[in-house]
Parts: sequence; C-alpha cells; structure tokens
Amino acid sequence: MNAKTTQKAQELTSSLSIVQPTRIKSEPNFDELGADRLPSKRFLPIIESIATGTPHHIIRQSDAAKFVANLPDLEQNQSRIEKLYSNTRIETRHLAVNLLSHETIAFSRQQGTLQTRMELYKQYAVPLAEQVVSQAVASARAASEVANLKDAIGLIVFVSSTGFVAPGVDAELIKRLGLRRDIARVTVNFMGCAAAMNGLRVACDHVRANPTHKALVVCLELSSVNAVFEDEINDVIIHSIFGDGCAAVVVGACAEEQTIGQGKVVIRDHLSYLIEDTEDGITLGIRDNGITCQLSRQLPNYIEAGVNSVIERFLASHHLTKADIDLWAVHPGGTRIIEKAQHSLGLNDSQVADSWEVLRQYGNMLSSSVLFVMERMLLKQESLPAKPESSESGNLTAKAVTGLAFSFSPGVGIEGLLFQKV
Repeated sequence: MNAKTTQKAQELTSSLSIVQPTRIKSEPNFDELGADRLPSKRFLPIIESIATGTPHHIIRQSDAAKFVANLPDLEQNQSRIEKLYSNTRIETRHLAVNLLSHETIAFSRQQGTLQTRMELYKQYAVPLAEQVVSQAVASARAASEVANLKDAIGLIVFVSSTGFVAPGVDAELIKRLGLRRDIARVTVNFMGCAAAMNGLRVACDHVRANPTHKALVVCLELSSVNAVFEDEINDVIIHSIFGDGCAAVVVGACAEEQTIGQGKVVIRDHLSYLIEDTEDGITLGIRDNGITCQLSRQLPNYIEAGVNSVIERFLASHHLTKADIDLWAVHPGGTRIIEKAQHSLGLNDSQVADSWEVLRQYGNMLSSSVLFVMERMLLKQESLPAKPESSESGNLTAKAVTGLAFSFSPGVGIEGLLFQKV
C-alpha cells in the first residue's frame, strides 16, 4: 500500500463510527467460535459481483458415452460405460480440449506429458480468465461508487487444482487488464472442489483489514487438459463428470450501517471442518502424464454421514437452524454428491434445483461450480420482491435472505460460507 492509499484509509476509518458486531438473530457464541473467528467490529465483506464463463467447445454427454464405449481397448468396462454416463444426469459439458477425437485419446495415453499439459493449461486458461474477470470487474464498477475500480483491487487470489504454472494466470491478468503492479497475490492450489471457499476467506480477511481495497477471486479449472484414458473405471468416471469453467468474484468491504436495505450480499462467516477418517474420500495427485483425481466409493457415504451434524453445529453457533436458510448452494459434484447432501440435510427438491441445473449444463467444474450455483441464485433474487417482516416498531421492513454455500475438499473437508442479501 502506498502513502496516499494509507492516508485515505486512515481518513476513512477515522470518520466512521464504531458499529456493533454483525447480528444474525442474536450474538454468536464467541466461546464456541474461538478468538480467531470474531466478526469485524467495523466493516463487513460483501460480494460486489460474480461472473462465470466456460470454453466454447461443447460436447453432449450422449455423444461422449458412445465415443468412449467404442474405444477398442476399453472392452473391460464397455458394457458399463453408456449406463454410467447416462446416470450422471449431465447433458452437456464445456471443454477446452476436445476429448472426442482420436488424436486427443492418443495424446492422453502418452507418458511424460505433464509439462505439455501445463503449457496447454496456461494457453487456454489466460483468455478465459481475462474474459470472465473483465465481466466481474465491469459489473462491480457499475454498482460501485469507486471511480477506478481496477486501481482499488489490492489483492488477487487465483484458485485452481487442474494447472500449475509460474508466473501464472494471475500475473497475466495483471498485465492484460492493467491492474496495480503493487497488488498482493495469493494462490490456492490442490484444495479441489472446495477451493473457492478458501479463496473467498482470504479475500474477506484482506478487505476487512484494508477497507478501501477490493479483492478479486478467480477460480479456473480445466480438467480436460489432464484427461487420461486407460482401462480403469476411475478414469471413465472422472471423464464422465468433469467439465471446464471459470468464475470470478469481486469482494469489497462496507460499514454495517451502510448495508441495511441496500440489496448487498454480505459474507457473514466461513465454515471449515475436516471430517474424521475420510482421508481416502477425495485424493489428488501428480503423475508424469497429468494431475489425477481419485474418488472413493465411500465418498457419498462420508458426505451423507458427515454433512448434517457439521452444518447444524455451524448454524447453531449463529443461533440459526436449517429452517432459517433460504438459499442452499450445494456443490454440484455429481448425482450422488447432491443426493447424499440433500438427504443428509433433509432438503426438498426445489432447494437443490440450482445445483442440479448447473450439473446438467456443465458437469462438475471443481472450485468454480458452487459459484455458478450462487450466481444463479443471486440473479433470481434480484428479480424477486423483497420479503417483508415486522420491525420492533411494528413497521414492515425488507427481510434479509440468508444463504449457505458449501463444497468438499480432499480429506474429506467441508468448506462453506454463510451469506445474506440485506
């Protein structure tokens, strides 16, 4: 931070009155939360915009099933493949690399291709990230009072589990979009489908500490560059569910009294819990021919057994119950992931409809997937009339819409965030 920015921050913070900690029905139990979980007394992190995008190449799931089932050396699982693809409930996926070509299949089976795959990752990732981030910045600028929003971005968090390059995509975005050269940079790698939640936690901490700043979170996953076709059922499963996508979020900070009735999306708290004895549930690795993902057959059972108790305890720390949650942004990781989470939490079909729709259109895009779900939910909220509720004075006021988003990390970990549209 330069001297002028520091002076402006000091002037801003000194001119604001101190506000009480955020209330969600009543004060959180700080003994349960721990000292490191105390909410900010001055500023609240807010989501100023979410933008999403995908590669232009689209494959239909039915075409992919027929293509893979007819590969000459997959006879061992051939009879299972078309049924397996049909059971995913995925209709289309957007991919950077066309996996339905014999040239791609031949390349995927070569050894020693890791460097080439990472070069492909950067080649496809940079233009997609530039497109999506530009949309997110433009949306945030339209709703912000900041004259030059790009100059206000003091942190960029780049999230991915499907590619590793340095200098990376974040460095290219700084150059292409003209972001500040003294911007702070953080990468979140190998946290799998839950990594967006980790990135948002870092962004929230930054804007609380630097309330004149914005933070930019970019989640970009290109599973197609790591595709491997061998006669193993795990490879077939991985190929059948994963798609490519990118999501970008601009996070800012706002004094609490300035959020009321403004339609702002406030991030209230973050959830993180590593479920006991689930280490084999999701494992990521690196081989000489790409990044690998192994999903245990027990993963759906781990989710069904672990999700409800973890989330109930988290909500109880805010004096909330599941009945208080209006929006459930469940990670669309696959049919059994959604089904088991829904069953564990006792949710009805309409409460997880957006998760099913994202899965149907895109497949599992790892970290970016849950942000596609949140974007759909928040866009719907913009077109709905505010829910009225009675205030202490008896007057009707707009009711805050409360949401919970969560995904799963290797381990198995549950990572999430509690948010409100106020």
